[in-house]
Amino acid sequence: MQDIIQYFNQNPMIYKLLSSFIILMIYFKLIRIINKLLFKSIKDNGVYYTTRKRLYYVHFVILFVIFIIMWSESRLDLTIYVGFISAGIAIALREIFTNIAALLIIVIQKPFVVGDRITVNDRTGDVINQKIFHFVVMEVSPKTDGEQSTGKIVHIPNNYIFLHSITNANKGFEYIWNEINVMLTLDSDWEAAKAELEAIVNKHAQPLAEEAKEKVHEASRMYRLHYENLTLTPLIYITVKNGVIQLTMRYLTDPTNSRVTEDLIWREILQYTKDNPAIKLA
Repeated sequence: MQDIIQYFNQNPMIYKLLSSFIILMIYFKLIRIINKLLFKSIKDNGVYYTTRKRLYYVHFVILFVIFIIMWSESRLDLTIYVGFISAGIAIALREIFTNIAALLIIVIQKPFVVGDRITVNDRTGDVINQKIFHFVVMEVSPKTDGEQSTGKIVHIPNNYIFLHSITNANKGFEYIWNEINVMLTLDSDWEAAKAELEAIVNKHAQPLAEEAKEKVHEASRMYRLHYENLTLTPLIYITVKNGVIQLTMRYLTDPTNSRVTEDLIWREILQYTKDNPAIKLA
């Protein structure tokens, strides 16, 4: 044994090579054990893949620093090496750290909660779950297609709140303004049509306008809203463009129920124009 120790003392290069080989073998064995534990504990394949990938970065950084310490002739202070390791881990796991930081923002400031309809990074959907590293959204189709559920589940990283603007249809006073454009020919009796459209939209939207007044009053305590000047009752705007008369019905609706309300209004409009030859849709 003394001869072996003396041999290594006389040949430091061989000693370092042998030590590096042993460390690699031990570390590879440790990585395999960690991977088996992750595979058993993490059921989601996507989460397992991402976690394993991040840990590989950490393993690489740790091994890199260990080999620098072993092969370097200088004797740096231990705190410097610890700083290198910490910086490497922070860089390798930066997305995990930013996701956790974003979770704190979501929990404390509540830009959205489960059940809200939000748009982030051009994706719209209803928030159905909140997790440590991401939130889950049930995707809905674009407004032009009725904002109906597509059946797709979208996992969005929490740190997207730092990278993209978030639109929350439920934040504030819980309602949105919807518009329906009705095109009439120039020879139509637009005054009679306007009166009928007002009756139709008031029938479906006026009750919500009454409820919204209280919601706006509550929201004005949290946001700078001049609710006294807001017009919450349904309105009809008239415009002439491209050789037609355009009547725009503007009214409040629940963001998750806008297509149903629009369907009911259009049914009555079509029935009205069918029964009145003086009103012609363009």
